[in-house]
Amino acid sequence: MGHAYEQYTATYLKRQQGQFFTNRLVTDFMVSLLDPDYQDVILDPAGGSGGFLTATMRYIRQKILTREATETAKQRQLDQHRTKLFMVEMSKRLVKIAKTAMILNGDGHAGMTQGDSLGVYSDLNEEIVAKCGRGKPKIIVTNPPFAGVGEGRITDEKLLSNFQCGMKWTERDGKYEMSNDVIEDGVPPELLFFERCVDWLAPGGRLGIVLPKSFLDTQTYASARRLLFRQCKLLAVMNCHKNTFQPHTGVRTCLIFIEKLTASEVPPTDYPVFMAVSRKIGQDSEGVPLFRRDENNNPTDEIDHDLDEILRDWKNFKAGKLVESEYRFSVSAAELCETYTINPQFYLPNLNRTIREIEAIDGKDGWSVVTLGQILAGVQIFKGPRIKTENLTADSDANGEILYYTPSAVLQEKSDSAKPINLARATEKQLRTIEKLKVYRGDILITRSGTIGRVAYVTKRLDGEIISDDMIRVRIPEDFVRLYVYSFLQTDFGLNQMLRNEYGSVQQHLEAKHVGGILIPVPPKWEHVSDIVDRVRRGITAREMLEESNRLAFGQTVQLVRALSEAAA
Repeated sequence: MGHAYEQYTATYLKRQQGQFFTNRLVTDFMVSLLDPDYQDVILDPAGGSGGFLTATMRYIRQKILTREATETAKQRQLDQHRTKLFMVEMSKRLVKIAKTAMILNGDGHAGMTQGDSLGVYSDLNEEIVAKCGRGKPKIIVTNPPFAGVGEGRITDEKLLSNFQCGMKWTERDGKYEMSNDVIEDGVPPELLFFERCVDWLAPGGRLGIVLPKSFLDTQTYASARRLLFRQCKLLAVMNCHKNTFQPHTGVRTCLIFIEKLTASEVPPTDYPVFMAVSRKIGQDSEGVPLFRRDENNNPTDEIDHDLDEILRDWKNFKAGKLVESEYRFSVSAAELCETYTINPQFYLPNLNRTIREIEAIDGKDGWSVVTLGQILAGVQIFKGPRIKTENLTADSDANGEILYYTPSAVLQEKSDSAKPINLARATEKQLRTIEKLKVYRGDILITRSGTIGRVAYVTKRLDGEIISDDMIRVRIPEDFVRLYVYSFLQTDFGLNQMLRNEYGSVQQHLEAKHVGGILIPVPPKWEHVSDIVDRVRRGITAREMLEESNRLAFGQTVQLVRALSEAAA
């Protein structure tokens, strides 16, 4: 009954004020990894409909019932556990739903309370203050509300001033320090929730939290990542599959698990951190379940996901028996603290193997390894300015009409998806921007949004055309070096370095600085790669000949059909 009720509420309510109900596979996984017991005070400060607490109740009940103990002892432990479950939720409606879910799952509803977890502790429900106040929860497991674009951010200066992550931080003399100024543009609520959870947690307690994937490596969340390493030990990080919260939201998410240090502990740096990337979550982008198939390729009744395997490897990791794989491995905390980047993708063994392979070339037989940005004087790597073209959309063949090329149009043989725009409607500012968006023969273009890392070479066909800012420009003055770089960027050695640096919560992105930092092997004399360069040059020449032939054939075909049509009329 409890499970049926959870499924109903998740489907019926779906979304309320930025809150998305957590996939049950994820709630069970997080609770299992945190491994709570019946003596632990357990809190969800953004409780929603109570999914995490009902998952906790199921887990601990199973734990108790499978122990070797008398029935009386087991019942006593179950009764004690029910009094240690707490939730805070802003919505009174969701609190009622959570209480019902708890009753249907075995009671424990007394700790389900309405309140503001980001407010003053003493203003919370008296049940929370007395039994689950600051420093009392041994386990916190939660999925806080995420900010949308713009309006979801918290801008209340009085509230922000109560949080370190609500203040501006600056780097001075190599030290990252908090200023006395709040962030005027506001901060996403999940940033404050993370800090509040760390503060609320008992020393030695454990936190499992769902956060946007951008928490792992973007500047917006840098203060929280530093707070993490100052006050906690990072236990594990997992990147969720992109369909985990579909079809309700496409936000990319991650799971972070930490242990709060005690007052006497010095933040350690010499310990391993478990990392994983989930590759399947048992549903497609529409939320339709996906089932495992048997040896005859027939569907079974088992949901096809990898969270059980990840949990198994976590337990092996804790026991010192982890057999590392491409998507489940460990990283030293000392390495994480070098950049405060905790994104598992950045440390994927395969992508980092590429770096090691290239670095091994440096100094061998006169070869050197340099970054793309330093391969030659005068190299330019940049993205064009963003422009809105809604007012420029052309209705027909009008004077001043030109084509605006999206990445798809650049990569298509005929550029079918290029958008016609009318320059006669452009403002002076738009005309200046358009001029900066032009690319020229020999430019190398790289997709930087969505499917990143696709490489194109600007031939005569696109010389002087307007290309979207969604492609990074690499402009190399020397023809020989340019062709060698173009060939290298199309290999896995180039692509893997780009994938290593992609970031984003909804859509993946790449920046010009990441392209500029790509490592490239350089020969002692450029003649060593002349065969490669000659082949690339012949290929581009052949492509330009093909494009020109197609253009002429297209024009002649149009003229022929029109002439025949006029003659028939």
